[in-house]
Amino acid sequence: GIGGTFQYGYNISIINAPASYIQTFMNTTWLERTGVPLESNVILLLWSFTVSAYPLGGLTGAVVAGPMAIMLGRKMSLLLNNIFVIIAATLSGFSRMAKSFEMIMLSRFFTGMNAGVSMNIQPMYLAESAPKKLRGAVALTSASFTALGLVLGQVVGLRELLGGEESWPFLLASNVVPALIQLTALPWFPESPRYLLIDRGDKESCI
Repeated sequence: GIGGTFQYGYNISIINAPASYIQTFMNTTWLERTGVPLESNVILLLWSFTVSAYPLGGLTGAVVAGPMAIMLGRKMSLLLNNIFVIIAATLSGFSRMAKSFEMIMLSRFFTGMNAGVSMNIQPMYLAESAPKKLRGAVALTSASFTALGLVLGQVVGLRELLGGEESWPFLLASNVVPALIQLTALPWFPESPRYLLIDRGDKESCI
């Protein structure tokens, strides 16, 4: 869950705290490029694009999640899904250094793709892998990790931590930490037995 639905909740939360700083960054960057400041309604429009990139990426991720789960398997899909977050964290982490607010927009799109894939495949993986008696409880942990992500995103976004004017790129890039945790831990987990039997026809591995 830490690299799955946790990311969904976490990435919804962390964008709220630095909103004013990012809008200021957009205006400053545009002023340096053209010598003309942005009007307030244009800044709001750019910010809307930045926020909207997340659900757009989520839609894209949800569309590709099905084919990924069948072609690559549940576990491998979740592992490869972390690539989207690593790309997003790199883009957002270096956006101020590169003086490019477009990198933040692209970062949010990739973050959304990660959420779209994980929201579909993680519950599938858990439900198919859990023992029958624990299946309901295990499947419900998807919602628990979403809530945990929302809470931790709010905490990390405090001005005293990473939500300050100088540290907001690190806040947006902090979603790479759960991705690295999942990349380290998930390879030790089993593949979904349903996938092995039905999609791969590998009865021995399934058992």
